Order: sequence, then structure tokens, then C-alpha cells
Amino acid sequence: MLRQKTPEGAEERLRVITVFLVNRRRSTKAPYKDVAYAFQTRIELECADGFYPRSDLSTYQSDDFELRLGDLHYRDVREYAVGRNTSAGWQERRDATNDPLPVTRVWTDFLPQQEVERVVPARSDGVEFGMEALARAAVSGAEAVSAALDSLPELYAEWRRGQEGMMTGLAPRRLKTGQALLENVDTAGSRIRDGIDLLKRDTVAREAFGLMNTAMAMANRRREAVIQQKLPGDVDPPTWRPFQLAFVLLNLVGVTDRNSGEREIVDLLFFRPAAARAYLGLAAYAIVLRRLRGSGVLGAGISVIMRYTLRLLTPLVSSARSNSCGPMMTMAGRRLANGRWKLDSG
Repeated sequence: MLRQKTPEGAEERLRVITVFLVNRRRSTKAPYKDVAYAFQTRIELECADGFYPRSDLSTYQSDDFELRLGDLHYRDVREYAVGRNTSAGWQERRDATNDPLPVTRVWTDFLPQQEVERVVPARSDGVEFGMEALARAAVSGAEAVSAALDSLPELYAEWRRGQEGMMTGLAPRRLKTGQALLENVDTAGSRIRDGIDLLKRDTVAREAFGLMNTAMAMANRRREAVIQQKLPGDVDPPTWRPFQLAFVLLNLVGVTDRNSGEREIVDLLFFRPAAARAYLGLAAYAIVLRRLRGSGVLGAGISVIMRYTLRLLTPLVSSARSNSCGPMMTMAGRRLANGRWKLDSG
């Protein structure tokens, strides 16, 4: 018998069953040794009353925030069996009203499968995500930038309120983790708003933002033209995904203001390869800003350092050349010309 406590503090008494398969076949000599082996065998158990899910409190009770974050995210995932040197599987069913039915079958599984839901970017009215449209807004001035972007922090705050409503009924430590996440959301929302305010008051930052969007749009049109076998001017106008544009905006103050406390922050994105566009967009902004602020050698030098897994480094450098350096070199003859110090990557 096993006594376990739930995250809510209740105590459960469970009967734990461990099943082993013992191979009692006699060993044989070559070339028939394989017939005595039991390879990837499957053990299956059935219980009409149903198996009870195990509560893993190791992450719930952990002092590591990342582990507690995983516990919060996967709190609705049930574990009905655990394999030894193998994985385990079970069949979950629901009735006509979508209520869960008892799990009556569990088994060992050497090649488990899991369905991963597709993440689709949301589109929100009132926010401009088009790269070329944002470039035009930057040229038009602060009012155009305000009309294009001011709604983004408000929509982010609205999403945050929805997340807060989902915290009702959480176990104490999960509630504490959720509150910490909401504090991070508030910080990110404030930084996004500060980035938009920077674009509205700083003409140089606004120009760099516009040129960056132009460069990224040129690169995306070229890439999509090859994929779709069309002319660059015939493909759909390139757009940012919401999280990509938000990532660029929340980092603008830290990249632009040398005295900003945000320069001590390291922001990470875990949406590879979609995150690459956000990284490269911010890199393009930093390069353009440096050129606009300094003439001659003051605008030259290393602006961005990329450190990546060796296996992924070559395609990333190639992507950087096509997404930012290539288009910006095209524009260098116009606005970003800087003597003999050309834009390059290596």
C-alpha cells in the first residue's frame, strides 16, 4: 500500500503493483542464440475498475523554479503506469459529456507516441504586423507609429487578465508559481510599451526601426519568391508574428539606451526556427542604429555576436546573411553608406 499526498493536501491510499517478465528460456549456442532472447516484449494489464493516476510531487515541492513551472504547465497530465527500462502507455477515454472514463488498460511501450498540438499565431485587430507598413509608419512619424502599435500592450494586458482567471483553484505552490509568471508578464508588457514610446520620441531609433523592417521585408519577399516560384513583388506582404514583434519591441530600450538597466537582461525565445526572425530583426536594428549614430569608424565594428550549436551554426549564419546583411548592403548605397566600412557577416 502507498500513501501519497496530493498538491491540495489530501491523503490518498493506493495499491501499487509491479510486474516483471522473467526469461526462463535455456541459452543455446550459435547460430541459434537469438531464439532464446526476449526482445521488446510487451506486458499489458487490465482492470475493470480502472487504474488510478500517480501524483508526482517531486516537481511540485522543488525549489527550482523551472521544475515548478513544468509542474504548473502539466498539472492536468495523468500518469497511470511507469516502465522500467521502457516507457508505458494507456488508453484514456471520455463519455458523451466529455467526462473522463476509468483507464482500464496499461502496457509497456518501447516506442511511445505523443501528439503535439500546433501553435498558430493569433491575429489581433488594431495592431499593425506588416513589415512594410511598419516601415512606412516609421517614416511618417510618431503619430503613425502610435496608431500602428499602441494597441499591442493593451491586448497583451487583456490576455494576461484571462490567464489570471485560470488560476482559480490552484494548489498553494502552483498559485505562487502562477503569480510569479504574472509578474513577469507585467514586466514584459511594461517593456513593450516603453519600446513603443521610444520609437515615438526618438527620431534616430524610429528611423532604425523603419530601415530594419524594410530590410526584413526585402529578405522575406526574396525567400518566399523562391519557395512559391514567383517574383518578389507578387508574394503576400511579409508580416511579423505577434511574439516576434513583441520581442523586438521589448528589447528596443535596452539596445538603444547604453545606460538602461535592461542591458543586464538576457531574453530568450524557444520557438526555433520562428524565433530566428525575431533575433535577426533585433540584430538588424542594432546594426542600423550604430550606423545612424556614428560616421566612419564610429559606425563600424562588431555589432552582433551569434553563438550557436555547431550543427545549426551554418544555416543560422546563412539566414543572417539573407535576412539582414544582404538587404542592408543593398540599402548601404543609399542611407547606410559609411565609407569603406561595409556591412558584412562572418
